[in-house]
Amino acid sequence: MHALTERRSAAPAREASFFHALILLSTVICGTLAPIVIGPVLPAMQQYFAGVRGIATLVPVVVTMPNLVLGVMAPVLGALSDRIGRKRVLVLSLLFYAIAGTAPLYLNSIYTIIGSRALVGAAEAAVMTLSTSLIGDYFSGARRDRYASLQVTIASTSAFIFNLMGGFLGVYGWRAPFAAYALPLVLAPLVQIFLWDVRSRADVLAVQGSVPVDEPKFRPSLLTVICLVAFGVGFVFMVVPIHLSFMLVQLGMHSTVQIGMAYALNSLGIIAGTIVFGLWLGPRLPVTQQFALGSVVLGAGFICMGAAHDPWMLTLGGAVNGLGCGVVLPAVVSWGLRSLPLARRGFGTGAFTTAQFVGYFCNPLVIMPMVAHWGSRFIVVEMCGTMVIVLALLAWVYTFLGARHFKLS
Repeated sequence: MHALTERRSAAPAREASFFHALILLSTVICGTLAPIVIGPVLPAMQQYFAGVRGIATLVPVVVTMPNLVLGVMAPVLGALSDRIGRKRVLVLSLLFYAIAGTAPLYLNSIYTIIGSRALVGAAEAAVMTLSTSLIGDYFSGARRDRYASLQVTIASTSAFIFNLMGGFLGVYGWRAPFAAYALPLVLAPLVQIFLWDVRSRADVLAVQGSVPVDEPKFRPSLLTVICLVAFGVGFVFMVVPIHLSFMLVQLGMHSTVQIGMAYALNSLGIIAGTIVFGLWLGPRLPVTQQFALGSVVLGAGFICMGAAHDPWMLTLGGAVNGLGCGVVLPAVVSWGLRSLPLARRGFGTGAFTTAQFVGYFCNPLVIMPMVAHWGSRFIVVEMCGTMVIVLALLAWVYTFLGARHFKLS
């Protein structure tokens, strides 16, 4: 038994490379597939199930149901990975994701489809939490921040592709885009063959190729703040994936291909934002300024969308919004990873991932009653933009007047 323990501890002595990072970064397609690829066909799905009571709310829930389940499961699975290792759970979750994700290809009830989406959320909880935790295990400092940014860049690049894919597949019916959920079957063997678990601080130093440094202490109060910010980021991020297609249809755009292009431009904006964060904002600005600057751009995009009178102005607003999202999303991940010690990284990553995805799920539950009250998605989106900009300005005030009294990282 002693020899086995030594062997398991010594196995990860190789240094983690970009190849290993690329495998981990590729698993983020599970996070982009869930809300993105079916976005262009939501109006067609709603029309197909038009006879179901409350379908206007149920169809957006098809997008966000995985986020609710992820919100429940991520901390549990993260804490479990702290105890038994991350690799095994990650491989099984990728396989389960593909099986549950493709189920709507043959399901004929909106309720069973929502049920299958709940199973997708359980698998997604493990994939998103463990891949992010392994980035924190394998890399440190500037490399970790760079890969946190690249995680969102690759997610947004895949979202760009999946938006186009969803639009083109939508020509063959609203079910067709669900076939894309089989893609994680390609990743599961790569994870099994090339990745490994990190089980001790000595393993961390080996794979990171770094000198010993003091780990951060686990601070529940700081993790709570990170979770609150992650919830807000998740809530505002989901506005475009859920509501853009309905707004475009309202302005006269009915082609799923054109709607897919509009979503793709939003994804290009996110990609550009992650590049700006990785090359300039992340290394140079403190946390509050990162969020403030990203939120101003994000909010300006919402205001542009709310004021739009034609599909092209609406599409432009979505792209500007994406640019701001591309800053705030990696900021959450980078902030969370550098604030957590190895022994609690799985749990902590699961906690702020939960908060972000619960924000995703809550979006239609909050936005749709507001739409019913004010009578227009456009008015509500513009209100969201104004609120986000006000919060960003408060963050700037905090940065210059009160930040020195609080330790946020």
